[in-house]
Amino acid sequence: MRKTPQRGAGAVALPRQGYSVRGCLAALLCTLLFSGCAITEPQVEPTGETRATYQCDDGNSVEMRFFPLQGVGVLVRNGQPMELQQVPAASGFRYSNGPHTVRGKGSELIIEIGRMAPIRCEGL
Repeated sequence: MRKTPQRGAGAVALPRQGYSVRGCLAALLCTLLFSGCAITEPQVEPTGETRATYQCDDGNSVEMRFFPLQGVGVLVRNGQPMELQQVPAASGFRYSNGPHTVRGKGSELIIEIGRMAPIRCEGL
């Protein structure tokens, strides 16, 4: 027969580990909350990008990429992208970075580069 240890002079008392229901629920809630954050997809800001291709009087074609939410336009000419900031226009649109300006209305686009004659382009 086995004897069960008796509390007394030779017995060792183990500390009682008490967990409150409130503490367990708080830990569970935190776990669920943080694990939910780990599996969510990153939010991507919409760009609102639109693209238009134009045929110019000089024989070249250009592409204009409009990012109205960011107030930016990108002119792609001869394969080279050039970022332009949107500036106020009385009518139509206007983008510029100083020496280069693009303005347009409807299907017409005009490219101004420094003191060169403006290049007229028509939308395709």
